[in-house]
Amino acid sequence: TTKERKYLGQVYTPQAIVKHMVTKGISEEDILYNPYFKIIDPACGGGYFLIEAYDRIKEIISKNYEQIINNHPNIKDELAKGVHQFILKNNLWGVDIDKFAVYMTTLSLLIKEPSKTRIPNIFQGDILLETKTLDCKINSKFQLVIGNPPYIGHKKIDKEYRKKLQNKYQDVYSNKSDLSYCFIKKGYDLLENRGRLIYITSRYFQESQSAIGLRSFIKDKFNIETIVDFYGSKVFKGARISPTIISCKKEELKQQKIHIYRLKDGVKVNKDNLDINDKTFFNVFTLSQSSLANDGWVLLASEEKNLFNKINEKGQYKLIDICVCNQGIITGCDKAFIVDKKTIEKEQLEQEIIKPWIKNSNIHKYKKDSVSKYILYTDIIKDLSDYPKVISHISPYKERLSKRRECIKGVRKWYQLQWGRELKLFEKPKIIFPFKSKNNKFIIDYDKVLCSADVYILNVKEEYTNIISLEYLLAFLNSSLFEFYFKCVAKKVGEKLYEYYPNKLMNLKIRIGSDTSEIINRVKSINEYYKKLNNISCNREEILMKIKREITYINEYFYKLYDIRSEEIVTIENRIFNVKEIGDKEMNKD
Repeated sequence: TTKERKYLGQVYTPQAIVKHMVTKGISEEDILYNPYFKIIDPACGGGYFLIEAYDRIKEIISKNYEQIINNHPNIKDELAKGVHQFILKNNLWGVDIDKFAVYMTTLSLLIKEPSKTRIPNIFQGDILLETKTLDCKINSKFQLVIGNPPYIGHKKIDKEYRKKLQNKYQDVYSNKSDLSYCFIKKGYDLLENRGRLIYITSRYFQESQSAIGLRSFIKDKFNIETIVDFYGSKVFKGARISPTIISCKKEELKQQKIHIYRLKDGVKVNKDNLDINDKTFFNVFTLSQSSLANDGWVLLASEEKNLFNKINEKGQYKLIDICVCNQGIITGCDKAFIVDKKTIEKEQLEQEIIKPWIKNSNIHKYKKDSVSKYILYTDIIKDLSDYPKVISHISPYKERLSKRRECIKGVRKWYQLQWGRELKLFEKPKIIFPFKSKNNKFIIDYDKVLCSADVYILNVKEEYTNIISLEYLLAFLNSSLFEFYFKCVAKKVGEKLYEYYPNKLMNLKIRIGSDTSEIINRVKSINEYYKKLNNISCNREEILMKIKREITYINEYFYKLYDIRSEEIVTIENRIFNVKEIGDKEMNKD
């Protein structure tokens, strides 16, 4: 069932991707040189990679039968018994923890020639830990390790099992790592020298904090040949992860170039006809393996990398040094605490406790939607009898709220917000932005709105308020230059979606011009123009054009401040998604 597959971390790899990986892993020369070319899928699932490998090897042997016999006379008698028998005996191995998966793979290989009785080398077991049981069955090193290892996060792995993994795979696996990391180390152990590993796995390992050890291991132990980065595109049916195909060889390290194929922004991969060399879909470039940093792999073409470095070097202050970033409020139960105006009036809820509320979807570049929701900020309650109507409203949720971890521990009272932050955080002007977005959407809130946990709050530290204003900071954050700069290192979580997580954002730098007054005034003008749009009788088209002109001025200001040349502007505008629209769709929203 789908539920069982998710529990086991199983997803079905599209056939075009299976074919691409197998073709890359098994060349005609491989089989001509060594007909006993050994392949293993250590988490074989339904056997798709092994079935494709069977077809590939059979085609190569059939096409070059006489040449193989001439090159390897000792193989003649064995091949005479049948190519099918030979492949099942000598070329293919598979292991899976799931009994049904082993059965299906075995059956799929047997029915290739039903009249033959050779049982394939497919075994049930946990290849990561059951070494004694499986080693005697596998009992060899392999020229190719291939597959789609299961993706299972630490929260879904039994605590005792995690301890065993940490003990055996300590160089790649930490307490918060994904199970798939261990399969890369296991793949290395299964390979003979100069053997190749080809996995399709979650792209998350390229940037995750929990994968520092894994990135270091891959970089130090393998020569990486290619990385196909689907860059946020979901290619597995029913799975939320975006994958990467990594191909690397177990051999003495060389100063070699890695061939990178990065899916272009907004492009949907054709799962039925994958052609990674098609430059209408993929950005194709190379980079040096030595340029991959253990703290995160940034896969950029040389012109992007050089431009990123230029912007970074011209920055004067890290955002983390001059700003404070906070997450919005976690209510613990939105149904209990979030209300609309109709509910407030109908139930006559006490006004003192009611605060304006917005979520990430209410935030656009330079503008937010009109407030239509409100939060019952119950953290200020000292005496329940002071707010009988509010307490009456949330009482139906008392049982559910009381079961929250913080309430059980006695840290929160049942009627309080799960994580309400300090009210003063929201009561001064602040920059707010959504946690996930397709492009930069930063606004200054002057209206003391409270926001949900999918929104982050940015404020300039007191000691830097004389150096940089919120308005100047906002202009920089919304500029095309900063969007390019950020997206070079940002985590891509969808075909058009980026994660604006503080650990990436706050480590970027800002340059402050000698005179910021003009930029500050432009930002204030944009704010005023958006207010005018609320007037029904306004000339919308004229106001939108004025907003566009201000945004264009701001973009050009930062290009000039950073000495960005015309060809570099082209690189920036090719890299960021929908930059030429300059927020047209957002500007047309009221």
